[in-house]
Amino acid sequence: MNIPRAIREQVKEYEKAGFHVTQVEPRSGAHFKIWFAEFPERPQIVTKNVLEWRSLKNNIARYRRLARGENE
Repeated sequence: MNIPRAIREQVKEYEKAGFHVTQVEPRSGAHFKIWFAEFPERPQIVTKNVLEWRSLKNNIARYRRLARGENE
């Protein structure tokens, strides 16, 4: 499967933060579904169009809450 560079860069940032991506699946348009080993029952939808630091930081904070088991 051909994964866009923007998604690969996001995955690298998530892995630097301590998360482990287990699967990436393309969805409609510019969206991808990503599964993490830390919370496999809650796949996340990300877009390849936005690759800015603030979005990544907010996503990482959300993923930390999900990994701790906190509901939103």
